[in-house]
Amino acid sequence: MNAAVNEIPGDEGGLTVPGQPEGSWRVTAPELAELRHHVNDAARRAGLDADRADRYTFAVNEIVINAIQHGGGTAEVAISAAAGSVTVTVVDRGPGWNRDIPHDLPPPDRTHGRGLWLATRMCDDLTINSSSNGTTITLRVVAQAN
Repeated sequence: MNAAVNEIPGDEGGLTVPGQPEGSWRVTAPELAELRHHVNDAARRAGLDADRADRYTFAVNEIVINAIQHGGGTAEVAISAAAGSVTVTVVDRGPGWNRDIPHDLPPPDRTHGRGLWLATRMCDDLTINSSSNGTTITLRVVAQAN
């Protein structure tokens, strides 16, 4: 898994996904179930098996929940699928992310940090681009060759 955090000074943010997006939405908590359906469907159409698609959907869900919680109650989400891979980009307008991606499981007494840690283990690539205007997290997974 590749993971990177990039700080972008003065970035105004924006939702950009390479390729033709399967769809993009402004998502609030009540729409999470519908979003999970769209993510899982795109992952299956991209060639992921059911287990890998479910794990990827879980990872995206964790990141979107964080974006909703820290970004004012709404996240922008775009899904892009191609033969063999799927990419989801999540944008929030929160205060930005100024920490490293966790590489170790957070201690049991810590009340946060597990969602991002889990997402890094369930994706092939996870990138965080952040500024004081918000954060963009891109999660990508590739179908396993048979």
